[in-house]
Amino acid sequence: MKLPNKVNPSEPIGRYLFQSNRFSTEQSRVKYTAFLPPPSLRLSVFRLTGLSENAIWKIGGRIIRESKSFKKFYGVAEIVASTAQNLYLCIKPDKTPPRHANIVGWPEEKSERLLIAKEIAASAKLKLRSQ
Repeated sequence: MKLPNKVNPSEPIGRYLFQSNRFSTEQSRVKYTAFLPPPSLRLSVFRLTGLSENAIWKIGGRIIRESKSFKKFYGVAEIVASTAQNLYLCIKPDKTPPRHANIVGWPEEKSERLLIAKEIAASAKLKLRSQ
């Protein structure tokens, strides 16, 4: 499926979870740390439109195989694109790898980024992969 260059506000966006401290199984929620941007202020996400659950897990598996940093793939934190867009962030597709995008436009002030990450996490749906 070819995705448009512009991310639709209703489009599902996934942040893959490779660290167990980024979510709570007991509370079935995503922690804000999953949405804190790295120093580059480019938060890696994937466009999930039209993907089956199996296809979503395949992307996570591919990331693990190609990564030197991550050892385990737990699941995905899913948001609707408008969640980030309504907070004055942009989702910029780069298609490398396919369906990849970055959430950009983060404020310079660390405390502001923290508040935004908390707001995004509050609306995220936790989808854990069955082990």
